[in-house]
Parts: sequence; structure tokens; C-alpha cells
Amino acid sequence: MPDISSNNAKVPKPRTKTFTGCWTCRDRRVKCDEEYPHCRRCQRNGWACKGYDLRLGWSKIPGRPSHRRKLRTPVPDVDYGLSSAAVTALLVELDECSGDGCGHERGPFSVFSVFSRPETHDANHVHLHSLEGVLRTQHAEDTRRISGLINSPVGDRDGELASPRPAWDGLSSTTPPSPSEFREESCTGLSKSNYRVDDISINAVAHIIHSKNPNNRLLEPNDYSRPVSNIYSNGTTIWDSMSPLTLPRAETELVHHWVVFLSGNLLLIDTPDNPCRTVFLPLALKGLDASPTESNIHLSIFHAICASSAFSLSYLHHDSRYHSIAVHHDQLALHHLRGSLQRARCLDEPTLAAVLTCVTAEGLSGRRSRWRAHVAGCLGLLENEVHGEWIRSPISARMIQSYLSLSSLCSFPVPKRLMPLLNGPSDSHHYLEQSHGITTPLIQCLDQITTLVESRTQLSIEELDQLELQIYLNFPSPSNPNAPGSIIVQHALNSFYYATIVYFRRSLRGARLNDVQDLIEKAIHELESVDALTRDNGGHPYNWAGFVIAAECERSDLQDRMLAFFARKSRHGIQNINVLSEIVQALWNRRAVAGSHVDIQWQDIAREADFDIMLV
Repeated sequence: MPDISSNNAKVPKPRTKTFTGCWTCRDRRVKCDEEYPHCRRCQRNGWACKGYDLRLGWSKIPGRPSHRRKLRTPVPDVDYGLSSAAVTALLVELDECSGDGCGHERGPFSVFSVFSRPETHDANHVHLHSLEGVLRTQHAEDTRRISGLINSPVGDRDGELASPRPAWDGLSSTTPPSPSEFREESCTGLSKSNYRVDDISINAVAHIIHSKNPNNRLLEPNDYSRPVSNIYSNGTTIWDSMSPLTLPRAETELVHHWVVFLSGNLLLIDTPDNPCRTVFLPLALKGLDASPTESNIHLSIFHAICASSAFSLSYLHHDSRYHSIAVHHDQLALHHLRGSLQRARCLDEPTLAAVLTCVTAEGLSGRRSRWRAHVAGCLGLLENEVHGEWIRSPISARMIQSYLSLSSLCSFPVPKRLMPLLNGPSDSHHYLEQSHGITTPLIQCLDQITTLVESRTQLSIEELDQLELQIYLNFPSPSNPNAPGSIIVQHALNSFYYATIVYFRRSLRGARLNDVQDLIEKAIHELESVDALTRDNGGHPYNWAGFVIAAECERSDLQDRMLAFFARKSRHGIQNINVLSEIVQALWNRRAVAGSHVDIQWQDIAREADFDIMLV
């Protein structure tokens, strides 16, 4: 009699290859022979084999369990519900426990000493649920902020891109500026962000840990030879001692670019006492010890430096992500500068440095019009401080020389009471020459010409002759012929001298273009000499001379030489140079269309909103 039980037993069905075959066989729920690169079943039936690539999908229902059979032995699944940010925070805290000889446990992690028995848990550890609550809130805010940026279109070169908020912006505890405060800085979106939500949340953990020590003690010189555990034996940790502004890799890259590249390219001669490194950067780093809850002028300098570097990197690498970072730091610099001025309402050395760095950021960005607010506003504040003691210091004197020369070249007449400050102390007469390729007498002549042009004052022939003679008598020469780079300085001064004569003849004498082409050719030769001598070592004087010379070119061969000159100068990473080249070409085109009987001045096109660019 047959065994009925054996007939009723379920025979194990062999597992098909549907779950591991090609995607075509999976979709059709048939067995796949898994032949590479295309399965034989698809080829035999004439199907398009979709291959074996990995596919990822998101379930619409959170927490929905998988219906696929688990072929491995199940193990207890302990879910601590920790995000990567919380894991980082716990590991950081456990790192702090090293050296105390005790064992510690934080969530799924633990440490113990090999020289002692495990001890009880530290009663002062971070409360996990509270930390997760803070991180979850921060994560949600950052997600909402970034989700609106990822799908936004990239603006054009002149637009300002909104940027993800870095975790260490110095304003995390303050109310952001109202839209009316930043109405000039209206932003468009960013299509590609190089910040991730997880990174911001991780930085938020560091901010929570950092808040335990508001003093922000930095490493002392004698600390570098001591173990880390000994340096912070007073109860602080390495995370407590570091300012949040030093943590993000992005800001470190920007400061590096400022020190090793921009500082040498913003000035004509890169000397050991380059103020970009010896003045502005130390003032900026003082902001690392500032409270993040209030405006600080040193933080304004820091963010302006970061904005300058990011604008430069954006131009050099054609990367919109750097532009987004630049706009964000630029807004923070303006916020701190505005808050500091509202509180102090006076000008001092750090404030002047902040204005100059903000102006530098404008020049590197190539933006229109907004630079005027910085130049005009600081000019009025400086006039009120003409008798202040701080302006007599060597550092302040050099910054004032840079600022007043910049103002004059931007067609802002320098008040007579400020003109003596252009000379500076006796030991800084060479500063304008080495840094910007200009002399004080030429600045004074240029300021006088600009005042006459703007006021439309009619001068007699005798008065014009006297002014022209004054220009000729001020032929420049380096105050220190034996200084390094004196040949470069001489060529730069010569180009500026010829540009000043051309400016005088065209603006006050009414000379025609063909009457100044000989001077233009001489000036171009001087510019090319400076460029040839400084090609491998930075070297960048004020843009004013190059712009005026290019604007008055009439011959096609001279125009080609100036276009090549502007193209070579793009290596400095300064967007203003590219914009000036565009303005010059627009001027040439207008003259070509209007004909030789119509005299179009470069001042006419520079006054238009689309060409209101800073000429330095």
C-alpha cells in the first residue's frame, strides 16, 4: 500500500533566477540564463536586453518592509536611530574621553582603557535624544533651504546667486537681515550645490559642542610640541578651542587662495610686507574669537576676503558653485559692516580695512554700480576723521593712500582737506608706486582734471596750458630706484603718465582720436613691458591706465594689441578686467557705427547703468 504521507509532502520548488537575471527577464517574470553582456533568452526571443546594472528605488511609503525572501539567517536588528551627524558627535565625544583611564559608552559605541578596568558611564555625556532633536530640526531647516536651490536656474554672469548657508557664518544665532536691507543683493537660484545636507548637519553637531566654550582659545606657539591631551588639560577640548569659522573646508580653501594667489595678483609688486597678508588677513582672523550673536567688523573683513577669493575662483574655473559661495560671504560681510557702522558710526582702522576688502570683492566680481556705495560712504566718514590719531599710523596711512587714489580714479573728487593724506608718512612715499603703479602727483593732476570734466568748467587757453605744463613736469620716476622691481614700477608709471596726458587732451582739449594715437602706441608698449616682466610673478597695477588707453585706440592694430593684453591679464582672476574689455569693444563698435564725424567719449558709455564698472 503506497505511503499517502509521502505523496502529500510538498516537494521544494527550485528557485528561479528571476531575482538575479537581467532586467528584461525580471520584468517578464521569466527565468534568465544570466549570460553576459546580454542574456541568451532575450536574444533568442528578439527582446531588448536591459542588462544587469544596479537599480535603486525609493519606496513611497516610509518604513514599508520588503517582500523579498531573506535567504540569510536573521540576526537581532538593533536600530539606534542615529543619523550620520549624531554618529559624528558621539565619536567626537568619545575621542575626548581618551586619557582619563575610564571606559565610556555612547549609543552603539564604547571605549575602554587597556590599563584599567571598565568604569561607569560619564554622567556629563551629551544626552542622545536631545542632540538628535536639535539635529533633526537643523536637518529639516537645511533641507528646506537647499531643496529650493537645487532646482533653481543659474543666473547670468551679472546676477547674484543664492548660496547654501555654511554652518559657520557667524550669524547662526541672529535674525537674518530683512529683504529691504539686501534689496541690492536680490538673488537667483543655484542649480548645482556643492554642499550636502548631511555636511551641514554634521557641522551643526560641532557647533553644539563648540558652544560649551565661548572663549575659543586658539593654540599658542608653545602648544605645537605638546600632546593634544596636555594642551587642553584645563577642561576644554580641541573642538572647543577652534573657532567654527576655521572648520569648513570651503573657507580654508578660500583663505589659502587669498594668501598664495590673490595677494600677489592684486598689487603690482608682491613684497614681503604685502598688506593683503600682513594687514588684512590678521585683522580678519581676529573675527574668529568674536561672538556669533552680534555684528563684528573683523568678521566683515573675513567674509569679504572669502568672497573675494570665491569670486576669483569662480572666474578662473568657470564654476558657478564658487559664485554662490562668494555671494553668500559677500552678504555676510555687508551685514557685519552695516551692523558695526550702526553701532560705532565712525571710521577707524578695521572699518577702513573692511571697506577696502568689500571694494576688492566688488572689483573681483565685475558687478555694476554697487561699488559706488562703498567708495562714497567711506569718503564721507574719512572726512570726519581727518584729525584722528589713528590715521597717522603707518598701516592706516597706507590704506588711506590706496583708498583715496582709488576714489580719484573712480571719478570721486577727493576733498581738499583729505588730499594731504595722499602723501602719507615719509617712509611710505613709495607705497603707491610699488603697489598700484601710480604716484601722488599724478593722482593730484588726475583729480584736478576729473573735477573740471565733471563740473563742465570752461577754461581759457592759458589755464589749459598751465595745467598741461604741470602734467609734463610731473613725469614719474620711482622714489627708490634700487628697490626690487623698480624697472617694472617705471614701466607702470610711464603707462599711467601717458594715459593721463591722453585723458587731458581728449577731455579738456577736445583732441580728436587720430591726434593721440602716437601717445596710445607708447602707452601700449609700456603696458606690454609690465606684462612681460611680471608674467610669472603676478603683477597688476590699477586698471585705469589700461582702460583709458584701450578706449582711445582707433587703429585696428592697436586695438588687437589691447585685446591680447586683456586676454593675458585674465590670469589674475579679476572679473573687472574682462568687463572692461567688453566695455571697450562696445565703445569701438559704437564709434564704428556712428562714423568718424561723431566723437564718442568713453565717459559717455561709462555713465550708463550696464557699464557702470569700477575702473580699478
